[in-house]
Amino acid sequence: MKNWYKSITRGQKIFLYVLSSVLVLVYAVGLVPLLLLIYLELGNSSNSKVTE
Repeated sequence: MKNWYKSITRGQKIFLYVLSSVLVLVYAVGLVPLLLLIYLELGNSSNSKVTE
C-alpha cells in the first residue's frame, strides 16, 4: 500500500482526499479511507526525513 501511495501523483492524491471528504460528508463512509490516506501521508513525510 505504501509503495502504491508513493507512486501516485500529487493530483491523484488531491483527488483521493476530495473524494474521501465528499464521502464523509454525504454517506459517512469515506472516513476510513481518509484516515488511511492521512496516515500514509504522515508516514511518507517522516520516512523521507529519516533517509535523507
